[in-house]
Amino acid sequence: MATHSVFLRVGALAFLALSAGCAQQWESVLDGTLYTRTHMNRFPVVIVAVDGVHSLQNPRYIDAGVRRLTIEAPPVAGFAMPVRREFTFTVERCVRYWLAAQRANALTQDFELVIDHAEPVPGCRPNGIVIEPSIVVPATIDPPRSIPVPKRP
Repeated sequence: MATHSVFLRVGALAFLALSAGCAQQWESVLDGTLYTRTHMNRFPVVIVAVDGVHSLQNPRYIDAGVRRLTIEAPPVAGFAMPVRREFTFTVERCVRYWLAAQRANALTQDFELVIDHAEPVPGCRPNGIVIEPSIVVPATIDPPRSIPVPKRP
């Protein structure tokens, strides 16, 4: 019996030590999937790069602040290559953003980056303060800059 309780105590201590090392290292989340499907001509996006760092990860876990996002929207009918644009995006702390490409109509390639939805990150408490859903502030998005995409051979 004494051996059993020693194993339980050692196991509990090991669990506590491991869980303490899993502290959150990021402040906000960017997601390229659509949150709602009720808007006409709104499409999911691929977040190609954040501040020049490329990754295929979706969602992207990042720190708050002014970020440079490289975004790709799917091509419209008749086109083969996606449209790539670069945006300056101000990210608030402890907020998850669902980003989307909003087009004027179904035939235009050009798009605006919009926030499809935003909500507080569960369990994120900057400086011990709980973020309430009513105080999620929409991020600011500057107008896009075109980025040339290399042609296929």
